[in-house]
Amino acid sequence: MLGELTLPQTYESWTRRLLRWHGVAQYTVALGTLVGVAFLCAMMLSKPVFLGSDSANNYAHVWYISDQVFHHARLPLHVTSLESGRALTFPYAVVPWAVTAIPFALIGDRAVTMAMVGGFVFYAYAAVRARPALRDPRLLALVLANTFLIEGLVSFQLPFIYACAFFFMFAACVDARRWAIAAGWALLAVTTHPFAGAAAVAGYTIFVCARRPRDILPIAASTGFVAFFLIPFALYIHSTPSVATTRQSELIGTLKFITRFRGSVVVAPLVVSAFAPVLRPAFLPALVAVALLFMHRIDNKQVNTFGLDRNSHPFYSEFLKSPQFDTSLRYRVLEPNDREDGAYQLMRHHVVLAQEFFDQSQFRRWWSSPEQYACFLGAKHIDVVLLEKDYPLKFSQNESVRLSDFEEQGKVSIVYRDPRGRFAAYDVRGVRQDGAKFSDCKL
Repeated sequence: MLGELTLPQTYESWTRRLLRWHGVAQYTVALGTLVGVAFLCAMMLSKPVFLGSDSANNYAHVWYISDQVFHHARLPLHVTSLESGRALTFPYAVVPWAVTAIPFALIGDRAVTMAMVGGFVFYAYAAVRARPALRDPRLLALVLANTFLIEGLVSFQLPFIYACAFFFMFAACVDARRWAIAAGWALLAVTTHPFAGAAAVAGYTIFVCARRPRDILPIAASTGFVAFFLIPFALYIHSTPSVATTRQSELIGTLKFITRFRGSVVVAPLVVSAFAPVLRPAFLPALVAVALLFMHRIDNKQVNTFGLDRNSHPFYSEFLKSPQFDTSLRYRVLEPNDREDGAYQLMRHHVVLAQEFFDQSQFRRWWSSPEQYACFLGAKHIDVVLLEKDYPLKFSQNESVRLSDFEEQGKVSIVYRDPRGRFAAYDVRGVRQDGAKFSDCKL
């Protein structure tokens, strides 16, 4: 009789021990994941200028806003140094850039790096505010270990991550029925990233209307108020040169990319909290799945980690001091997109660039004929092309071949060659097709 009682008691004891150790393992791994994410943020904070696919755009705009406000007492709507003066000062990120411009005047580029990391932390805070279930470190670890969120951080997608954070604050206020404050967060989300912010706000609005029909009127009034105030901003950003010179199919492709990959950054906190009862006991296998996806994207070089182990060393200083440098000319800079600190350096020396930092403005492409390239140079009003040595290694296009061929034909000349062989400056005024329009170039 005693033996029959001992076996169930022993089994129950081992079950309790197993569950206890499973819980300890879960929280240990979760906290380790959060510490790892914090270490990643610390690595970024250690660099005044962090090199990433989208970083130069943020540094350049924040510098320009700060310079104009604190040194010229004005805030123009266009950047004189980008796209030959036609680029917008605020194509997005209105509040994040404007706020970061204040400490930039005191601590320089490091303010932008801090703003990027601050946006990531704000994203975590806002997600927890919107979905209190994420206070569980296991669930929060699943959200922050999302490969697409980490990619957004190391790629320096500052406007997108801030827009997501603003959206979650909007969702929290909508759930609390604080309609006026919700409208303010919605306005911030859309002006920070028009596509991602608008899609997230609209999607959640539809969700709330379907789930709580009695809230349709107040939330409709709230979002309608926001839409009214967004009309001038919508007209403003539609005037950006990148839109006018990009085919509609390419713009749609970019939006599809954002929806497919970055969309998980918006959806993940909502899904994880909704499935919290399932994910808590299954945390370890769920985290393994997240880690495997991240490793797969790392192995396939789909995650740009260039800035984590490299520092910014722009190398145009000697050229800027040389007699060949002419401030009256417009420059096209060909450099890898994860180290555009060269273009940023030129911009800070008030060089007029014939491009923005957006891919749609860069025109990294295969030039089908010399005539097409000459037409492009004329349409962009480009005087000098700065071709960096590493550009053809990053983008296997044929622009370097076109320039070399024109040089052999005597139609362009190399006016400056970096002593260390890092770049060459091509004067293309002799070959460009003056007066050309983009419609003439079949781009």
